[in-house]
Amino acid sequence: MSPTGILCLILLWVGAGAAQVPPPAAAPADTALQRVIDQVRQVLVGPRELAFAQVLLGAQVLRDPRDTAFTDVVVRFDPGRFRDPHLSEYPLTFEDQFIFWGKRLALYSQVVSWKAGRFYLHEVASGRHAWVGLADARLLLPPYGAPPRAKTFAAWLPYILAAPRGTEPRALGLWRQLMREESREAVIYQWQAAHLDTAAPADSAAAP
Repeated sequence: MSPTGILCLILLWVGAGAAQVPPPAAAPADTALQRVIDQVRQVLVGPRELAFAQVLLGAQVLRDPRDTAFTDVVVRFDPGRFRDPHLSEYPLTFEDQFIFWGKRLALYSQVVSWKAGRFYLHEVASGRHAWVGLADARLLLPPYGAPPRAKTFAAWLPYILAAPRGTEPRALGLWRQLMREESREAVIYQWQAAHLDTAAPADSAAAP
């Protein structure tokens, strides 16, 4: 075989090998998701909030399988991780933490490009779970200050972090009514079980 022919075979072999190499994964969706998670963390933990920084274990942003148009925010925390010689132990109860973070996420949900579904909170030390629909939580937001005109995260973050920590008695009662002590896994399991029960008669009727 001539040198030219050998060179052509080499080029064809290299080209075939390159064609088998998978293209780099498209990153925009992953990058956007990570940006949202970073924003959620900034909403949950302000720059000087040492207690929240220590007790927060993680935050997830997950599609609601019952309706994928909506996105849930799932937060895990452990109050036992915070210790301070001046404050003794972590000062917030589960309900107070739930309401406080629920307010912030409800405010945050007003400037996101995705449809906010539910806020789930999981305290790992006690195993407690609770959730609230963020659309419902928005109805309980306390009026304070003037919301930023620009619907951007950078403009709204200081406003979100400045939300009042206290909750007036009537709103507190409504928060407790809206709060459901269930895990996200339990909610999804119940939905799947109900969906199967609804589909069962049609399936059995179609069986020979």
